[in-house]
Amino acid sequence: MVERNIIIAKAGGTAGKNSVNYKISLPADMVKEMGVTPDDKCVTVSYKDGKIIIEKKKNA
Repeated sequence: MVERNIIIAKAGGTAGKNSVNYKISLPADMVKEMGVTPDDKCVTVSYKDGKIIIEKKKNA
């Protein structure tokens, strides 16, 4: 387990007046272990039972 802070910033462009972005950095070794590469970087994100789950997207 790794602790991280969530980065909260105002959204730019044509976003609404009170819009914000939420970002978090992921440890490189965890992302590599998932099999994410610059050429194959698609993941799915879901929220279940109070947990955010990031998974490598399975090829069709």
